[in-house]
Amino acid sequence: MPNSKKSKNGGNQQHVTIVPVEPVKGDNVDTVAYSSRSRISGESGHVIADVQSPHAKEHRIIFDRDHNVFEFRLLDGSSKHLIVYRLDELLSTTCFPLKIKSGIPVIPTKPVTSDKTLYFNFVYKKDKQRWRLKQIPVVFYTTSERDYWHSLIDTTLRRVKNRPKNIIIFINPFGGKGKAQKIFKDNVEAFFWLTPGLRYKVVLTERANHARDYIVEMPPEQWSALDGLVSVGGDGLFNELLSGALLRTQRDENRNIDDPSTHLVTPHIRFGIIGAGSANSIVSTVHETNDHATSAVHIAIGSECNVDVCTVHQHQKLIRISANAISYGWLGDVLRDSEEYRCLGPVRYQWSALRTTIRHPIYRGMVQFSLSHKEKVNPKDQLPPCLEPCPVCKKPQGDDNYDYHWHAEFTHVICCVIPTVTPFTPHGLAPFTGIGDGTLDLALVPRISRFHNMQFMRKVAMYGGKQLYELDPSLNCYRVTKWSYQPDSDQADPGVWNLDGEILEQPKDEPLHFKLHPQLISFFGRDAAMVKPTKRSFIKKRKSSIVYQ
Repeated sequence: MPNSKKSKNGGNQQHVTIVPVEPVKGDNVDTVAYSSRSRISGESGHVIADVQSPHAKEHRIIFDRDHNVFEFRLLDGSSKHLIVYRLDELLSTTCFPLKIKSGIPVIPTKPVTSDKTLYFNFVYKKDKQRWRLKQIPVVFYTTSERDYWHSLIDTTLRRVKNRPKNIIIFINPFGGKGKAQKIFKDNVEAFFWLTPGLRYKVVLTERANHARDYIVEMPPEQWSALDGLVSVGGDGLFNELLSGALLRTQRDENRNIDDPSTHLVTPHIRFGIIGAGSANSIVSTVHETNDHATSAVHIAIGSECNVDVCTVHQHQKLIRISANAISYGWLGDVLRDSEEYRCLGPVRYQWSALRTTIRHPIYRGMVQFSLSHKEKVNPKDQLPPCLEPCPVCKKPQGDDNYDYHWHAEFTHVICCVIPTVTPFTPHGLAPFTGIGDGTLDLALVPRISRFHNMQFMRKVAMYGGKQLYELDPSLNCYRVTKWSYQPDSDQADPGVWNLDGEILEQPKDEPLHFKLHPQLISFFGRDAAMVKPTKRSFIKKRKSSIVYQ
């Protein structure tokens, strides 16, 4: 390879360094965030090649393996044109060009290999939330040199520890008005096909809880070889994956998942969602968008964030698992009513909201809870007196399991595990909680009028939970770690829960207990390395420097 150079620490090879000796400040400095997860153990030094652009302009490409970045430098004798990419942002390299539609690659039917050209497929942030792919062609002087770089980069990407190697994709063929399979084929699959070393299997779900049962009954060798589960559907399908993985993991670790006090074990796999449902709340919260290609990019490059989970128990038995939002009262009744109008699609929620508002359900019951250490407000200073008769108030010592209680008539009882971004709450439903901050937001809205309830829901949609709380600090919202609810037994209808978009029946004479498990699962989501993309500098006739941090 006459035009390639390789230097190691301590070697005598001279090359253009991209790490300045002295700190550099000013407008011409490009800050490249360093991501430790992409560092390849045992690899160091620089690999350098003089190449050409498709327009025959001379360039130099440097692969800095100490910092895992690529530098593309235009060499014209008098000025320098410099661009730097992180290894995190490189999806793959190919020896053939790709057809790319609006930043989304298309799997070629018959790839046409170029003679000396290597195509770098980088992902980039198109706007505030959406990620796309672009291709940079680099022409080497010999085919053998091109093949060396292709092999080197392909091997390096396969060794990046956080990139998935083996995933199962569950598709709900009825999701997204029957378009889930088309969404996967047109906007997602090409990213997985391009990722070096990634094997993926597609499973079409045939019934409710199919995905959960598939995971629980999976052979041990297949389960241990997995490192990712992806759902293409709504929040309900993702909940099946979550439930199956947690049940499987606790069973294998001999943990009693039915006991709320059990410290649960984190599954060894990560979860991903391609939103193809009605609300797509979880994926919209984690990625700040329901864009399908963005979700695919984060899965392919192995982005990772940790997410809280809430378990629901009755009689010391696990009945449901949530990683989104749990609501009772008006919101629960809206979901129950909307089930009769599924043929209307997402508009059914507006129709059922109107019907439920006219009916105006009120439920009387007891809420008990324990605060997180992050909560600074004392509920005793805010909550009105309990309705009489209150069974807990009559006890001299109260309830040993919870620190606070309130017996009242409720229009809403809402618990958010994550901020809960939906098309109806674009600014998020939760005032305080984050994706994995170790708290639940518990909002208690007592009996209010129809008009007040309409105003309340309108403000939540317009401002989000956080701004609404700032506008009205008297709202009863607390950061908790566990809580319970029990309806009064003399009510004919005990109500239902809206748990991650699915109906959960409230037992008439028994309480439900809700327990937080902080950062229990890992998600293919925005991590620290990807939230703020590297700024690009296209500088001509001025010297540019690169600073690593």
